Amino acid sequence: MTEPIGPDAAAEADFVESVRSMLARPDYLLPLAAAERQFRDHYYGLNSAALLEDLFFDALGNFLRQTRPAVSLTRPPTGQKGWDYKFNGLEISHKVSQKLDVIAALWDATKQGVTTWSFNEPIAYVLGGNAPAAGVEVSLEDGTEFRCRSVADLAPSFVLDGRALLVVVWPQTGNQPRLLEVRGSGADDVAAKVLPFDAIWLHVAEAVRLGIPVNDIDVLVTNRRVKPAQLRALEFAVETGGSIDISVGRRGGVYLLSRDTLQDLDVTTNNRGILIPKQTVERLLGEAFLRGNFTPLPLWYWVYAERRPPDMYSAQRAEYDARFSASLGGRLA
Repeated sequence: MTEPIGPDAAAEADFVESVRSMLARPDYLLPLAAAERQFRDHYYGLNSAALLEDLFFDALGNFLRQTRPAVSLTRPPTGQKGWDYKFNGLEISHKVSQKLDVIAALWDATKQGVTTWSFNEPIAYVLGGNAPAAGVEVSLEDGTEFRCRSVADLAPSFVLDGRALLVVVWPQTGNQPRLLEVRGSGADDVAAKVLPFDAIWLHVAEAVRLGIPVNDIDVLVTNRRVKPAQLRALEFAVETGGSIDISVGRRGGVYLLSRDTLQDLDVTTNNRGILIPKQTVERLLGEAFLRGNFTPLPLWYWVYAERRPPDMYSAQRAEYDARFSASLGGRLA
């Protein structure tokens, strides 16, 4: 692991630790995971990205006010370009992406001929899935290997047809991953039937009891049907302590791209703006991971989340209704 450098190193480390502490708790992780899919299903790309940014800010602000009230988290004035929020004086740009792809340095199609770009602030980059999605490799101690993907990548109605679900502890710290539970599936089964919420919650609650970050827990699904002998090998791994290896190109989660790594980047332009190429983004995520500026954001809860768009009117209506509530002491004034 490389050490952060530059004048922002301490503030960046504090931000990463705050995000890590927030996502370690189920009361923050699961609502954010649900929104990661709900917003994308019901809103166009840039609209969903803006809403996810707002939700992240509100969640982090709520967490800080409850647990670290001395920390300042503020928004810039409306209409100001550049950074998206300020954490204890550190200005941060926030970007979200459902898959590893180009990121925008500037949405301004009038700027042509730009070949390099330097950012004035670090970037909190939320990658909403593993990359490549189907490239999660799980290896047992006996050498048996399985290619998997996150269960959150499946449509709710996806029929497993003999694939296996793997509940894993996949530590962000690099400690040994473990296989907690394995469930085989029948020809017509879907994930929520094979692994009901009560079953996964047993592992979440145990993690809370033991002080294990809840976002170390994930649910993977094999890319192919598993043969009886393979399912027995997985079950034996659980019985003998669950020690496994897990690898993927880039894991889904929150990356903090330090400002010193965002200088003089090669860029491309199109009819929408100035873009950081995909291969550069991948390199930056790798550097962030090596610096310890990464926090997993597993989305398995999407299997159980409501399939409905957020009802923003209900939230606004609650304030109106409170004016007439006798129990809340509402007043017309």
